[in-house]
This record gives sequence, structure tokens and C-alpha cells, in this order.
Amino acid sequence: MNSMYYYGQNAINFSLHQDLRLLAFGDHLGNKSGTLNFMARLKYEADDKEIGFFVGGLEFEKALLKQQYSRFGAYGGFTFMDVFNDYNFHITPTIGVGFIHRYQENLLSWSGSVQFEYFISNSLRINFINQITERSDLEFMYDDLKYRYSFFIGLEIRLFQLKKY
Repeated sequence: MNSMYYYGQNAINFSLHQDLRLLAFGDHLGNKSGTLNFMARLKYEADDKEIGFFVGGLEFEKALLKQQYSRFGAYGGFTFMDVFNDYNFHITPTIGVGFIHRYQENLLSWSGSVQFEYFISNSLRINFINQITERSDLEFMYDDLKYRYSFFIGLEIRLFQLKKY
């Protein structure tokens, strides 16, 4: 019960992530290991329900590839609490839509992700995000629509909790 008091939702959070796969291994497209690919998220968490709560937010991704890549989007999903009977461990599946900006073009793109998070403290969490993104920029460039997998690791902080009335 004490955890429920501290972690009661209705809050705004910010997180910053790095694509671990791209950083550690690079890819087979000429981007070597050490390539930076950051994703920042601003997330709203609704009030707790029996098994979890709804989330929604904005995300921005910037990859320092040979040919610059950025994506801006919005996402929504549901966080399942008390996973494995541990309130500190949450799982959040989400879907999102946004725009990829590449070669002076803005191209509509869809994404889906599953986020695993663990509370380090009341306001700090470690996150792992498995994400599949529709790469409409590759269809524009090469006439070959692809879906790319990314594995992000990052930290999330609670900026503030909204008042409950």
C-alpha cells in the first residue's frame, strides 16, 4: 500500500534513451558501432486503475546516421502494474504515429513498442524499449518499405504530479 501512495499516477514524466543495438553493434548499412540514436519522450500517466493506467505522450528521435534521420510523433498505450507481483516493475505496450524527416521530406510513419521499466526511486526509473518503426523514408529513397527494430535503454524522471481533485 505504501508503494501505491508514492507511485500514484496522474503525472508528467520525461525520459531519454539511446538505441543500444546501434551504439554497440552498428548496422549493416554503413553505420558503425558507436552510432548515436537518441529518443526523448514526454509522457502523461493517467490515474491508476485496478491493473494499470493509460499513458500518452510525444517522442522525438534523432539518429546521427550517414544521412541524418529524425522522427517526431505521438503515442498512446496502457501500463500494466504489479507485473510478477512487484509493483516496481511495469510493462507498457504502445502504438504511435508520427513523421520521419529525411532529405527535406516529412513522411508519415507508424510505430509499436513495448516498454519495460523498473522504479529506482519515487521519481527515477530505468527503461528498456523494444520498438518497431515503419521506415517510410526508405520507401521514399529506395522504393522499398521496411520495418526496423530498435532496442533503447534509458532513464525516466517524474517532472511533476498533477493535483487530484
